[in-house]
Amino acid sequence: MRCDPVEFCHFERSERSERSREISNTATGKNEISPLASLGRDDRKGPLGRDDNDAVLVIGVFDGMHIGHRAIFAQARELAREIDAPLVAVTFDRDPDEVFRRDDPSFGKLLSNEERLAMAAEQTSGGVLALTTGPELFSMPPLDFLDFLASVVRPRAIFTGSDFRFGYKASGTAEDLERWALAHDCTYVACELVEEDGEVISATRIRAELREGEVAQAKRLLAGRLHAITGTIVHGRGAGDGFGFATANLDLSGCETMLPREGVYGAYAIVEGVRYAAAVNVGVARSFAEATAPVEAHLLDFDGDLYGREIRIEFEQWLRGPRVFETKDELIETVMGNIAWVREHLGGK
Repeated sequence: MRCDPVEFCHFERSERSERSREISNTATGKNEISPLASLGRDDRKGPLGRDDNDAVLVIGVFDGMHIGHRAIFAQARELAREIDAPLVAVTFDRDPDEVFRRDDPSFGKLLSNEERLAMAAEQTSGGVLALTTGPELFSMPPLDFLDFLASVVRPRAIFTGSDFRFGYKASGTAEDLERWALAHDCTYVACELVEEDGEVISATRIRAELREGEVAQAKRLLAGRLHAITGTIVHGRGAGDGFGFATANLDLSGCETMLPREGVYGAYAIVEGVRYAAAVNVGVARSFAEATAPVEAHLLDFDGDLYGREIRIEFEQWLRGPRVFETKDELIETVMGNIAWVREHLGGK
């Protein structure tokens, strides 16, 4: 079904419980009615539930919600308070790179779409305007895109990064947005990108850190948040049982986020709300010809059946690269050493 521009957006209300539920529906495609109508809004008021549609907008994808993103929101939040207008994040229900870079092996996401929308919502007072990722949106010329936003809310101010591009084939620039803003009684702020050691803090930089196994550095750039993957625990080869370190094999077919570099990590595993310290191997185990699982995890102090359960792995520290072991004793000694490091530095549950 084709949607007109006003229908292919979703406006999140600011109440945390409603916001989380509606974000989940948007991200998973469960809404079967007009996203705006799903809010049950009073037609006598704007989509913000106010007599006016005024808002301060922050526009971006926000993959990772890293230090740079948070700096833009902080600046926007200050102005929103000064002029008594809600702060709204404008983003996409799906990361656009899922469309434009789907065949690019170097692309990987730092957050699932549901997590990205929820974390964006946490930065706002007025919620998230999640635009539907699709041809209707991406075929809009830059000025038409801005006019569309102005038909939904009245932007008192717009904040973006200074490298912001928008509209058809990303042809719109920060300079175009500034000219539009001047003509529409709107303040535009192109925020300087946050740098560290002369390099911009960006999702691209963080992805590069993860590809090198630098999960601790990624954590710092992600404002203290550990990069994570999610999967389902499936039956594996069972080799670890006889070695004294049973491992959980992960099926990652539903995982949206990227894997870090192959190797062994100190990590945390969350199962049914309980957090365990874990030694995690990323990459198919090279010492076993029959190995197929891309990720295996040994959960410290876990006692029970894991099969079929959902698991979240949060990467804390790179320990070593992948190895082929010459003997069983060498493998056991090395793995037990990894587990000992995890217990000493990350603890048990």
